[in-house]
This record gives sequence, structure tokens and C-alpha cells, in this order.
Amino acid sequence: MKKYILLIVYTLFALNVISEKYQTINGITRPMDGRSMALGGGISGLDESSFKNITLTYLLPYQLKELSTRNIESDFKTKWMNLHIRWSQTGEETFLEDVVELGASKNLSESFQLGVKAGFYHYGLITGEKGQTLLSEIECKYRPYEKMQISVYIFNPTGSSLKKKDTPVFIGQSINIGGSFFPSESTEFLLEIEKMEQENLIWHIGFEYGMRKGFFLRTGLSGAPFRPSWGIGGHLRHFRCALGGNMHPTLGLSSCFSLSYNW
Repeated sequence: MKKYILLIVYTLFALNVISEKYQTINGITRPMDGRSMALGGGISGLDESSFKNITLTYLLPYQLKELSTRNIESDFKTKWMNLHIRWSQTGEETFLEDVVELGASKNLSESFQLGVKAGFYHYGLITGEKGQTLLSEIECKYRPYEKMQISVYIFNPTGSSLKKKDTPVFIGQSINIGGSFFPSESTEFLLEIEKMEQENLIWHIGFEYGMRKGFFLRTGLSGAPFRPSWGIGGHLRHFRCALGGNMHPTLGLSSCFSLSYNW
């Protein structure tokens, strides 16, 4: 009986989360880490301080352990481009989502970077229902001058559909346009707008202040619905960590923790 109750809770949650952008199809449309959650939940807030790292992330949406996400990813640099690999899993035996993703990015000039990603998504429910699809992403970053960066992120530009038995299910496309501003070496402002097909516009605002000895204070806002966020982060030698949280007005607290090793 408990499993079926969890399945009902999950179904209701999934219908809501599609507009919350935490998850891919029934959940993660894009990656999330402790830093981005603390800075309002935008793509621009992802920690990309190193192209040689391995990162572990644990996301707990609305304090529901049954819907938690475990994520492991690695970035490494080759002679010609930067490569990325990620595996993410959401849920437990009642339902389970898996995403495997490969990506590559290249600096086409000193100020412009282009990246593409392709992934395989699969989900399964305790009832035996299953579905899968191929996903794609495109990301561009442009730095007009030293203290500003503009980024554009497009999810599902190819218009893939979820293959569910013999009936394809429509997957919406989304676009994020954001800017990061660096008024000083210790501060960063982020502003981003997000639009998913057939959904209302979402905005993200974030602020980071770097203190001495590699310690960071972070806060942000996003809406609608209006959600305040906050977090801390730090680095020591080869290790970096970030803890972030936000508060949904109806569903409550979500949290995310990330730990990275850079070499």
C-alpha cells in the first residue's frame, strides 16, 4: 500500500514540477548544483570554475526523499575541446528516472564559447510503465568585456518526444537567457529569464559575495511563484563545496549539496 501511495504522490508532484524546472521529463530539464540553487536556480549560476573536475550532487526537492536526485559528472579538457559526462538518477523503486549525458564545448574565440550536449533519458514506474527518449542541449557564452558574461541555453532544440509504449508524448522546448556581472573580484550579480514552451516566463536573480579564505555567501530570488534562495560555498586546495536551498510558497523547502574535486 505504501508503494502505491508514493506513486500517487509522485504523479501529483511530477505534474507540478514540469513547470518548476527541477526535472527532465517527469522532473530534471537541466542540471542543478548547490551554487545555482542558492543563486536563484538559473543556468548562469552553475559552478564552472574548472574544466578538470569530478562533482557529486544531491538534490532533495521539498524534503521528499523519495524524489531525491543523485548526480555525478566530470569535465576534462583535451587539446581541441572541453568534454563533459553526467549520470543522474531520481527516485527509488516506486519510480526511477535515469539520464546519461555527453557534451562538448569549444572556445571559438577569446570571448565566445559554443557547447552541445546529447543525452538518453529513461524512466520506469512500479506498475511496469516505461518510457525513454534522446535529449539535446545547446549553450552559448559570450564575454563582451572582462566584467560581464552573457549566456544562452536551449533545451530540446530538436523537439524530441518521449516514447511511451506506442504513443509519443510531447516534450516542450525551453530557452534561458542570462547575464553575469562582476563589479569586483569578490562579487557577482546574476540575472536570467527562462521560458518553456506553453509555460509562463520565469526570472532568476542571484548575488554572490566572496569572503577571505575561499568562503562565499549567496542569495537569490526566482518567480513565479516567488521563491527566495540562499546558500554558502567554499574551496580548500583541490576541493570545492556548495550548499543551497530555496522555499516554495506552497510545497516548502528544497535543498542541494555539491562536492567537487579539481585536479
